[in-house]
Amino acid sequence: MRQQTHLVALYLGLVFTTGSQSARAQADPASLPAHDSHQGLLVAADPYAAAERSKTKFGKHSPYEGGILAVDVYFRNDNDSPVRLNLDTVELRVGGRGEPKQKLAAISPEEVADRTLLKAPKDPRATRVPFPLPGGGAKSSRGKDWDEFAGTLRSAAMATTIIPPHGLAHGFFYFDIDHHFDWLSTALLNIPDLEFMFGNKPLFFFEIDLAPAAP
Repeated sequence: MRQQTHLVALYLGLVFTTGSQSARAQADPASLPAHDSHQGLLVAADPYAAAERSKTKFGKHSPYEGGILAVDVYFRNDNDSPVRLNLDTVELRVGGRGEPKQKLAAISPEEVADRTLLKAPKDPRATRVPFPLPGGGAKSSRGKDWDEFAGTLRSAAMATTIIPPHGLAHGFFYFDIDHHFDWLSTALLNIPDLEFMFGNKPLFFFEIDLAPAAP
């Protein structure tokens, strides 16, 4: 039991360090146009919906090239308790103006690389975002370009499910919108599954209107 407690404390300390480094990189996510805040948690979204900006961030290849929207999502926790986030349930609701919105689950960095560089067809079974482990992503047989691009996408992806108390974490979620970047003006980012780690107290879901961040 003592060893388990020590491991939890060590993990939280590592997450807290990561969050603190992120906080220095982005001091005030509340300044981003698309954000929501309640119960001491602020969530802000920064969609990369322009070709040049996406290329500047990701390099030689970018999600934009494959018709995929990359959204950098910030979580600032002003509470005394850490917050747990379920990555698998984050979704984007998009559609043309006046049309019913469809729900899109985030796709993995590997799928982004496949659809961008290999023009691979969509796999409806592959809808969850795998937890990006440090050093993960073994070399593939898809070539050097694919390996480098997938590595860049993994390193930028949201890589933690715990937001430390009074800490900040952020990372990218990727959504295949099939080049319909004009849909951003009516898009909603839904984050329905968050809870305080101690006491399992739920947080109200977040629905962030991305229209203010549209180019």
